[in-house]
Amino acid sequence: MFRNLFLALLAMFIFENARSQAFKDPAINLSVQAGYLAIDPSYSSYYPEVSGEFISGEAGLFVGVNYNLRLNSDFSLVPEISFISNKESVHYRAAGLLEYRIPKTGFYGLVGPQVNILSGNSLSFYDRAGFELTGAIGYDISYSFYLEARYSHELTDRLKPQAPFNDDDYYRFRYYSIGLGFRF
Repeated sequence: MFRNLFLALLAMFIFENARSQAFKDPAINLSVQAGYLAIDPSYSSYYPEVSGEFISGEAGLFVGVNYNLRLNSDFSLVPEISFISNKESVHYRAAGLLEYRIPKTGFYGLVGPQVNILSGNSLSFYDRAGFELTGAIGYDISYSFYLEARYSHELTDRLKPQAPFNDDDYYRFRYYSIGLGFRF
């Protein structure tokens, strides 16, 4: 799945570059980003007494690549793939975000869905993948560099591996991140 998302992103990059050359648009919209990420697992309201017993919040690092497909001067679609690593786990994210640029400023906002895939052999496929909503604010430091802060909240429930089919024994992830990006 990760390979298919990468190939789709590459195809959009090639298409946009061909379009840019045909219409004399100099902007190349591929960027890479890296930064710090805090993972906070939250539990369902069914078991508030077990908070902190299964997974503790961990800090980690992320690296990703995204592509800015401009719809007009203010709005863009931003497909993105990221790799997250921390002490306890490895995550892969694929997102499809909508970007709005505030005119005549360097500020912008992002919002949209993303899929978070948690790696691990002990998990079933349904517990590896989670659906999330993401919101972000960013600022263009220069033409090439930007700073971005994000919050992601998982909407799907994941079963705990220790007791996978007990009544409503679920957890969800929340992510807080700050990163620096570079546009090519």
